[in-house]
Amino acid sequence: MSESFVPGLRYRSPAHELWALVVESLAGWEQRLNDAAAATGLSPVSAWALVQLDPDTPISQKELAARLHCNPSTVVDPTDRLEHCGLVSRQAKPLDRRVNTLVVTPKGVEVRDLLIERLFEPPESFRDLPAREQARFRNVMLGVVRQPHARGRTRRQGDRRDV
Repeated sequence: MSESFVPGLRYRSPAHELWALVVESLAGWEQRLNDAAAATGLSPVSAWALVQLDPDTPISQKELAARLHCNPSTVVDPTDRLEHCGLVSRQAKPLDRRVNTLVVTPKGVEVRDLLIERLFEPPESFRDLPAREQARFRNVMLGVVRQPHARGRTRRQGDRRDV
């Protein structure tokens, strides 16, 4: 980790240093999202909402909010904007017409594909790693993200899993 990222930071453990390096490696993510969104004429929030919609599986705004880890009312404005731009349409759910689902339009699929291409193009530092190191790093990161506590699902003492 560079001294300029967090001046004076002292590592308490190797895991602490590793996490700091991961955080520093993501320093350009916000700018990348802003740039990709601007290139498609969307706000970063609307762009990320579109990326989270699977064109093959329409979902409700409530399901999108759960995917984005936010309150359902938070996704109303971005999805309104996506609909206004012709990137999604709201359609009644066939088995429960009280629920509207978000359906990605053909134009939405094109814009989503462009966003995904720009957002997930690996940085040069990743591309420069030898294939063996990329595979090793990938396997380590898969182990990290698949751990329940890595996604904020830690259980506090007294919590019940079946509630």
